Amino acid sequence: MTGRQLTGRRAFLGCVFGLPLALSGCGWAPLYADPATGPADAELRAIRVAPIPERIGQRLAIALRDSLNPGGNPAGEPTPQRYILRTILQTARLDLGVITQGVGTRGRFEVRAAYSLSDIRSGAQLLSGSSHVAESFDILANQYSNVVAEDDARTRAAEELRRDILTQLTVALQRRVAEAAAR
Repeated sequence: MTGRQLTGRRAFLGCVFGLPLALSGCGWAPLYADPATGPADAELRAIRVAPIPERIGQRLAIALRDSLNPGGNPAGEPTPQRYILRTILQTARLDLGVITQGVGTRGRFEVRAAYSLSDIRSGAQLLSGSSHVAESFDILANQYSNVVAEDDARTRAAEELRRDILTQLTVALQRRVAEAAAR
């Protein structure tokens, strides 16, 4: 090896091993972490999700429970439940692309969710809202493929509803915490 190649190799290795050391002292913080949401996290953990009928409702309820209380209380103690989230789902399956023989080629699964967050003690409603999701899927000649495709659309719809409801709850509880702190 020539001296020039050794110098280039040393510079490369210096960058590879020096970069993590340089970044470790830069005050790194998680990109999506918001220190102001700490109190809202405690409020989110205090939400009890009421059972939701049908299979898609069960999926949504489980996903909401997992999102609202992913690791439990940081101290390891159960969080007392102060709120209850009630959700009502309306579902519809539509055939979109219909060929001349009357067979559908494209389907759409729609879900409308109406939800409300209430205080358990007083029964006062703190938040009410709705969300609408539409997921499409292919309809094929194979019945099993159709069942799997429609089930996948239902799963995607439940996940989308979870994200939307969780966002609305987080915003509402952050406002509530901020208003309480301002008093």
